[in-house]
Amino acid sequence: MATIAQIGPWPQPWGGISVYVQRLSRLLAANGHRVVVLDHQNNAVDDPSGVTVVPLPNGKSQAARAAREMAARGVQVAHLHLIRLPWKTLVPFTTACEAVGIPLIISVHSFADPRTVIPPAERAMVKLCGARLAAVFASGGHVAERLIGRGLPADKVRAVAPFVPPRRATPVDARLPPVLRRFRAEHPTLIVAGAAALTRTATGADLYGFDVFTQMAAVVGAEYPDAGFVFQLPRHGDEALYGAAMAIAERGQLGHRLLVHTEPLQEASDLWAIADIFARPTRSDGDSVSIREALSLGTPTLASDVVARPAGVVEFPSGDGDAAGTAALQVLANLPAARVAVARVPQPDGAAVVERALVEAAADPGFGRSVRRRVISALAS
Repeated sequence: MATIAQIGPWPQPWGGISVYVQRLSRLLAANGHRVVVLDHQNNAVDDPSGVTVVPLPNGKSQAARAAREMAARGVQVAHLHLIRLPWKTLVPFTTACEAVGIPLIISVHSFADPRTVIPPAERAMVKLCGARLAAVFASGGHVAERLIGRGLPADKVRAVAPFVPPRRATPVDARLPPVLRRFRAEHPTLIVAGAAALTRTATGADLYGFDVFTQMAAVVGAEYPDAGFVFQLPRHGDEALYGAAMAIAERGQLGHRLLVHTEPLQEASDLWAIADIFARPTRSDGDSVSIREALSLGTPTLASDVVARPAGVVEFPSGDGDAAGTAALQVLANLPAARVAVARVPQPDGAAVVERALVEAAADPGFGRSVRRRVISALAS
C-alpha cells in the first residue's frame, strides 16, 4: 500500500475534476492506501472515508508548500490534476517534487488552446518536465495528441477516462432536495444538464452551452408541453451568458418548465439518474465525467460533437440548439430502446489504471537515478 497525494480541487464547489478527485481519493483509501488531498480551493476536511484534505493556497510558493507538506506526511507519490498544460505550473511542481524525492504523475483533464505556434522556450520546458514525470494521463485521445504535440514523451502519455462510477442512491432520489423531487413528479418527461458556473470560450461563447440547452428545451417543449428541463448551476458565473440563455428560454415560452437549480447537490449524478435524457452541450470538453456518470446510470445521453464521445452518446453539432432539440426528440420517440442501448455500453475502468501507475511509481527505488537519466536524454535530444 502507498501514501498518495492528490493535488487538485475537492468539492465544494462541485465540478467534473473535483468530483473525480474526491471519488478517486475515496476509492484509493478503500483499497488500503493512505491518501491526502492538497486542495487549491482551500478546503480542510477529515473525510469519513479516511481521506485527509488540507488547504493548498494559490501563489508563487504553492509548489514549494506542497512539497513541504508531502514530505512531512511521508508521501510516496503525487498526482497533480491540471486543465490544459500550464508550464508555469508544471515546472515548479515537477522541480519541487523531485527536490523531495517524490515521483509526480499528472492528469490533464481538458486542452483547449487556440495557439498553433508554441514558443520554443515553452516547448523546451515542457519537454524537460516530461522527462521527469512518472506518467501522464490525458482525458481523451484528442488531449493525448495535444500533450505529445507540446513536447511530452509519447511513451508516457496515455488516454484514460477520469471516471469512478457514482453510487446510486436508494431510492434513486433519496439525496435530492424536495424541489427537484417535486419537479420530477410534475414533469413526465425530464431533460437535465449542468455546469459548476458559466464561463466563456476563447472566442467569447458560452463554454458549457446553457444557451444551447435553453434552445433545445424550446424545441422539445413545443412537442412535449409537459416536459421539464433542469440546469444544475451552483454559481451563475458570467452573468451576461446567464442572461442571454434565459432570454432564449423566455422567447421559447418555457416559463416554470425550466428550473435553474442553484443549490449544490450531494451527488450531481443523482439528478442525471432521475432524468429521461442527460445533455452535455459544451463547446469544448475533455472526457466528460458527467457523461460517464449518466451512461453508467443507464440514462440516454446527448452531447455536442466538439470532441470524440463515448459509445452510446447521441451527438449533435456543437453550438446548434435546434439540432440538439431534434436529437432529443428522436431519443424521446423511442425512449425504451435508447435505455436498452445505453445499458449495453461497457464502462472503462480508468481508476484501476491510475491506481496501478501510482503504486508502481511509489515503489520505484531508483526514481532519482531514472529521472536523471531521462533528463540527460531529453537535453541531448
